[in-house]
Amino acid sequence: MADYQQIFQVSRNQAIKDVKEGVFELSRSAVIFYPKEGSFDCVARPWLTEAGSRSARGIWEIEFNHKLLRYIYGLTNQFTTYSLRDCGSLRNPRTIRLYESLAQFKSSGLWVTTHAWLNDRFLLPESQQKNLAELKRSFLDPALKQINEKTPLLAKYSIDDSGKFLFSIIDKQNPV
Repeated sequence: MADYQQIFQVSRNQAIKDVKEGVFELSRSAVIFYPKEGSFDCVARPWLTEAGSRSARGIWEIEFNHKLLRYIYGLTNQFTTYSLRDCGSLRNPRTIRLYESLAQFKSSGLWVTTHAWLNDRFLLPESQQKNLAELKRSFLDPALKQINEKTPLLAKYSIDDSGKFLFSIIDKQNPV
C-alpha cells in the first residue's frame, strides 16, 4: 500500500479504496475464449478464483484461476512490462497509453506508425483525426512533454514524406 501511496501521491485511505476497487473490478472480469474444438464455441473464464483482504494491514491476496495460468505465464515473453513507478505521475489516460506504446519500442529506439493507427489506438476526437496540427498541439506535444519530464523515457517524433510518424525513444536510465 505504501508503494501505491507514494507512486500516486494519495492518502492511505484513498490507496486502500483504489486498490479495493481494482481488485473488485478484476474479480468481475473474465477472459473470453472461442475454441475451435470441444463442446463450446465460446467460453468465459474469470480471472480470479478468490480475493481476500486484511483491511487493517492494507494487504490483498488474490488467487488467479488455474485454467488461465498457462496464458499468464506465457505473457512474460510476449508482453511489454514497465514499473508503475516509471509512469505513475502521468495522469492523462492517453498519455499513459502513449507511454505504453513507446515503452514497447525502447529497445529498438524507433517506432514507426500512422495517423490512422493513432486514431484507433487513442480514440482521438474528430478534431485531432482530421487536423494534424490539432493532433500535435493538443495531444502529442503535451503528452511527450510530460513523458520526457516525468518518466525514464525521452521521446520525440517527426513525420516523414509519406505521412508516417517516426518516434525516436531513448531510455534515460540506459542510454545507448
